[in-house]
Amino acid sequence: MAVSAAGLSIRQRGVALITALLVVALATVAAVAMASRQQLDVRRTANLLDGDQAYAYAQAVEGWARMILNRDDTKEVDALDDAWAQRLPPISVTGGQIDGFISDLQGRFNLNNIVTADGEISEVDLQYFLRLLRALQIDEGLVLAVVDWVDQDFETRFPDGAEDDYYLGTDLPYRAANQPFQSISELRLVKGVDADVWNALAPYVSALPERTLLNINTAAAPLLQALHEDLSPQIAEQLVETRGEAGYDDFNTFLQQDVFAGKELAVNIGVASQYFLVRAEVTIGTARSRLFSIAQRGSTGTRILARTQGTW
Repeated sequence: MAVSAAGLSIRQRGVALITALLVVALATVAAVAMASRQQLDVRRTANLLDGDQAYAYAQAVEGWARMILNRDDTKEVDALDDAWAQRLPPISVTGGQIDGFISDLQGRFNLNNIVTADGEISEVDLQYFLRLLRALQIDEGLVLAVVDWVDQDFETRFPDGAEDDYYLGTDLPYRAANQPFQSISELRLVKGVDADVWNALAPYVSALPERTLLNINTAAAPLLQALHEDLSPQIAEQLVETRGEAGYDDFNTFLQQDVFAGKELAVNIGVASQYFLVRAEVTIGTARSRLFSIAQRGSTGTRILARTQGTW
């Protein structure tokens, strides 16, 4: 059957039209994809810039902390009414907000006190830690697991200790540190420390590079309760209330209170501190920076020993 020239021309025009529509559709899809990718790139770049800016502000908080610790003219006594202990009020900056504060790490129990410089177990500090766990209503078996984590031998302390033979048998095998804690976050690796135990214990412990005294002027009630087995939570709260924010000029004045009559404390306590935790939280746009810095204040100034983001 013959096809007329007019009919063929109409078909050709139809094919050309469909082809043109397909080309336009493909070009539109490509343009949309390019625009979306460009928006994503712009947003990613903005997030990176905001993140860098937030971290820079967080480091500025660290600088503020070093300055205020150096300016403290009562370094022989550290208490909660000192300038360093006052929380920095939220500061508005372009596109966000800065918040920061300093806390006393010697107002917590130093986990590394459990082992002496000679690698021996400090029975005094071990018993103090045991009383602290009781005060916090945490299973006392954790004491042996912590000792096994920091001691230098590979012998498991029964019944609740744990060494490599236990940790290598977990779903994600690892070894016991057998050295001092570098960070309290290591506690999450210790046998018996789950989320509940971590949340209950973390506010009351630290991991410092040397043996330290417990600052009674900044220690919370459970830490004071652990000073002696005969102290109750009510007495500990009373000690905190009596101490107030000004604290004591020396630990002998603290021990002269009636609640300590006839009680001998074997724990090393003091009223001054060298180690502090600086916490900075900065929000810039959608970026958030949380910086934790461990500061050591000495006779020549304050230096930063370590810093971590997110947690410490």
